[in-house]
Amino acid sequence: MTVLLRAVNSFYSNRIEGNPTHPAEILHAQEVANDNKLSDELLEIKRHIEVQKHLALEPIDKLEICKKEYLLKIHKEFYDGIPEKFLDIENTDDSETLRIIPGQFRTSGVKVGKHIPPAADQINSYINWFENSFRLDRLFGISPILAAAGAHHRLMWIHPFLDGNGRTGRLFTDQYLRASGLGGYGLWSMSRGFGRDVEAYYAALKAADHPRKGDLDGRGQLSDSGLLNFTRYFIETALDQVKYFSSLLEPHRLTQRIDIYFEMRKRGALTNSKGDVLPALRIEARDIYKSLLYHGDKQRSEIQEMLGLSERSVRTILAQMAEERLITSDPRKPISLSLSPNSIELLFPHLW
Repeated sequence: MTVLLRAVNSFYSNRIEGNPTHPAEILHAQEVANDNKLSDELLEIKRHIEVQKHLALEPIDKLEICKKEYLLKIHKEFYDGIPEKFLDIENTDDSETLRIIPGQFRTSGVKVGKHIPPAADQINSYINWFENSFRLDRLFGISPILAAAGAHHRLMWIHPFLDGNGRTGRLFTDQYLRASGLGGYGLWSMSRGFGRDVEAYYAALKAADHPRKGDLDGRGQLSDSGLLNFTRYFIETALDQVKYFSSLLEPHRLTQRIDIYFEMRKRGALTNSKGDVLPALRIEARDIYKSLLYHGDKQRSEIQEMLGLSERSVRTILAQMAEERLITSDPRKPISLSLSPNSIELLFPHLW
């Protein structure tokens, strides 16, 4: 499920930035070993998924999460592996082509819609303020979730990089929530919430960009009431995602959907996205799928013992499941669950 959520998270985060890739293409791309066979847009998403995985697996320090070095690291890891064409952007003011340097703050001014971020020579000062304002070792109770909302907007407002601020910012927010004990992978995804209604996300960010409206609207440069509205939007989005994923993964309902899917497969009553009838699949595939989902990877001998079938019968079932990408079957490794484009919509409805 974690692998699936990384793909979902990447789909929505890149959708916000205008990447048109279809979910089925993303799932297929993860099975392709040769990157030369993928489009530039798919390579961009595949790199995003790889960065998510790497960040999620490495230790994280509450004192490091807001530091300049950590933000630069996220940006560098994302851009180091993507196609060259994504490193060149055009300055709309004078049609000059600018080159993104992975892991470095911008050295020129930019304009994002009507928003003009701080000048390049002020970025380090703002990042120092950012680090001090949102450091997690000083936050307790419900403060971390409130700070996560504030940090997300303020980082977007500073716009420290020439490009890639959105994806870097959302990767940072994932890590910030994880460092505060509110991590989303395996449970829920903020990017999915943002990407389900891109206009609402941008509107909430824009509202928090407003300058302070008088002495009763905070002490800083920006409006406290605007940030309060963004914080409300952020928390409502988080709660909506937690509720959705909780219902999606509720064991009884998930088991019901799995039973329905494999019963229909046994009858040959399901079609793929092209309208072709999927081949019949033995009902024992259901038991294999459930076991891998709820208990993790298994050796072939364990699966054979569980089913009580001959080695030949088990091998035939596993071969068909692997061909349809319901499982990953490598002779050198245990059998593991995989992501089949033909099963996701029924097993995990409305995920995309």
